[in-house]
Formats: sequence, structure tokens, C-alpha cells
Amino acid sequence: MASGDMHLVRVRLGRGRPPLQTAEIESTGDTLTFGLPGWQAEHRGLAPGEAPRPGPLDHLVAAIGVDHLGALADALAARGIEADGEALGAAAEGEVVVDPDGVLRVRRIRIAYTLRAPEAVHAAAERAHEHHARHSPCARSLAGAIDILTVLRVVPAPEGAGVT
Repeated sequence: MASGDMHLVRVRLGRGRPPLQTAEIESTGDTLTFGLPGWQAEHRGLAPGEAPRPGPLDHLVAAIGVDHLGALADALAARGIEADGEALGAAAEGEVVVDPDGVLRVRRIRIAYTLRAPEAVHAAAERAHEHHARHSPCARSLAGAIDILTVLRVVPAPEGAGVT
């Protein structure tokens, strides 16, 4: 795709018994079901167990997390560093606040990566980490709206392992 090209993402939305909602992704036919878990349900005046499915905010944090993970994996692979399987993992945490008008909002997302790699590639892995976020479509789309913080922990792996 050339710079400046525009493509549409089409999603058919549906509403079940509140607060259940669905989103069918046209390109794959996959359907996501959204609810309001725990505290999010309570905030909206519902019983916490009424729709114990991930809510839109949960999906948003997950989408940003996996998008960043993919961007880091690509940056590592470009440097010849193994980033598949057990070599690279991550955990994401979204900080949600209640704005003065009562609306929930994701303010910050923290992503903690763990990379198993030999000592010889640690510096290259750190450089990949420094630059990976600019290649994350989700981060670029949400720049200025949500603070996204990442940290990379590199743990020892046997020499020769983790290099492609």
C-alpha cells in the first residue's frame, strides 16, 4: 500500500440485551461480543455479573498491546533477534479514569515486554524497543489521546539461542 492510500474497515454493529453488543468484522466475518465486566458494569448502574464479557475498554487495551507487541517483534526480527514463541511475551495494563462528566476513559496503557535473548543481542534489542512504537498503527492512531508507556526486560537465554 502506497503512502496516502485509504482503505475502509467495515464493521456491522449490533445490540443484544443491554449491555451486550456485537461487532462483526466484514473482512474476516469474525464477531466480537462486548459486555461490561465488574467495575465497568457497576459504573453504568448494572450488576457486575450481568454481562461478564470484555468491554470496549478491555478490547482497546488488548488491541493496543498486541499491536505494540507485533511492532516490537518486527523491529527485533529486522535485527536478527528471535521474537516468536517463548522468546517474546508481554502484559498490558490500562489505567481508566472517570472524567468530570462521568464518562470512563483510558488515560494510560503500560506494556511490559519480556524478551529471552543472549547477552550479545541485548543492546540491539534495546534499540529496537526505543523505536518500535512509531511503527504501531494503533499508537499512531491514538497519539495524544492515550499515554502509552513501554518497558523491555531482557532475560538471559543460552548463547546462540534467540538469533535468527
